[in-house]
Amino acid sequence: MTRFRRHLLLSGTGGLLADGALAAVATWLTGSGTVPVLLPYPMVALLLALVLGGFSLAEVPMMVLAMRRLVAERRENVGFVLGLNALFVFFAAVYGVPVLLLTGNLGWGLGLCGLGLGRLAASLLCVHEP
Repeated sequence: MTRFRRHLLLSGTGGLLADGALAAVATWLTGSGTVPVLLPYPMVALLLALVLGGFSLAEVPMMVLAMRRLVAERRENVGFVLGLNALFVFFAAVYGVPVLLLTGNLGWGLGLCGLGLGRLAASLLCVHEP
């Protein structure tokens, strides 16, 4: 494993840990009753999960392409791409946490947060070293 791949894996793992931490906090807030569930309807949870999941999946090819181009353009962009990778993997929580907090549905919310694993895999498979 090259240095760039190792750093890409580490930055993605950092984003995944932050994703998991935010999901855990949202799950605890919902489960403890600290945050009231505003939309406890299963159909609303499904609709919200489908819309946010669609946005989350549509974002993956655009971000991977952007990171590939940034790395290919200049060697100096590697640090920026590593930070962008961490943010890219973490951003799955931005789509999952509203489902957790608004609907209280753990399955859909944690499923959307779990898309961070797919994002990490996509960046590892598609972003190549300069």
